[in-house]
Amino acid sequence: MIFETLYESSKRGELMLVDGGMCHWHLRRDRQITIREIISTIPGSGSAMLNKLVSIGNESGATSIFAKCPADLAANLWYKKRGFILIGEETTKSGRDLKLWRLPL
Repeated sequence: MIFETLYESSKRGELMLVDGGMCHWHLRRDRQITIREIISTIPGSGSAMLNKLVSIGNESGATSIFAKCPADLAANLWYKKRGFILIGEETTKSGRDLKLWRLPL
């Protein structure tokens, strides 16, 4: 993470801090919310941040929430359990496989 980017995102209201978690996100012009980074260190903080993103999405007219997650992480099960749909996979330039998730709103 680049701190200047986080600072600019915080000025736009696109940085969420909760007890035990942080979510850096962006509402695109096409009304998609993209999760750029999400970190949860306490059980339940991820769900709390997702609930806030859903509320933000509903208030702003967003159509979906999109996230990429490295294929080898257990977080993929978290996305699935919360209703995200696996829409594809891609490989980064470094060779890491990512799963692409979308939650329709």
